[in-house]
Amino acid sequence: MRFFSFLALFLSATVAAEAPVSAKLMTDPLRESVQTEVSVSGNVIVGVMTLAAAGAISKNQIVVQSVANSADNVDTTDNVDSAENQVCLRVASRDGIYTSRNIYALPADSNGQVLLPYKSALEDVVRSFDADEIALAATPGGCDSGGSKFYLLSAGDQAGPSQVVIYLNSFGATDVSYKHDATIMPCEYISEGRRTTFDYICRLDPIDAAESPEVTIIRERFGREQPSITITIAGTAEVDVPQ
Repeated sequence: MRFFSFLALFLSATVAAEAPVSAKLMTDPLRESVQTEVSVSGNVIVGVMTLAAAGAISKNQIVVQSVANSADNVDTTDNVDSAENQVCLRVASRDGIYTSRNIYALPADSNGQVLLPYKSALEDVVRSFDADEIALAATPGGCDSGGSKFYLLSAGDQAGPSQVVIYLNSFGATDVSYKHDATIMPCEYISEGRRTTFDYICRLDPIDAAESPEVTIIRERFGREQPSITITIAGTAEVDVPQ
């Protein structure tokens, strides 16, 4: 475990030494909306991020880890219209009132860290949410591409360790946990406030975060197993995680 802790700290310091390059927002202005009447819908996985990432929205400091150096996610012809050269950023408040979906074109020289510009026209709304009321998720390709790979989102101005978390919508499950290798850990039910888009948080163990893990979400409803979901999280080794 000491090795993984050292690796996470070393890579975090290396990445922090260089300012991240900026991705290009494919639509201007930012696509975002506020709706007071919201029905329960959407994906099980709503956020894959560090806890510090939520506060980065209003400061235009959202950073995605380990994207542009991955050969299978960057089009070397610099064709920004290519799905291989894009990442989709989804943002949702827990009550479902605020949502956004935007596509970014990735630069080829990111050194593993890319800033996703986020200049919200609804800044007052965004600032009104607490850190645990906002979830962010980044996936390769367009926003309708689907898939099981997620890029870890963090804060560009993050100072010190920040835990890696997964926010999810249980869709009525009464028991939720996550599995990595042979270890199964419980996720926490969020009991306070309106829970339209997500109602559970899974806090990844530090050794998991250092390994860029494959994580399986296990859900049960009154003892009956529901379909599990397995995701891969890229970029966790570059983030300083608490020990």
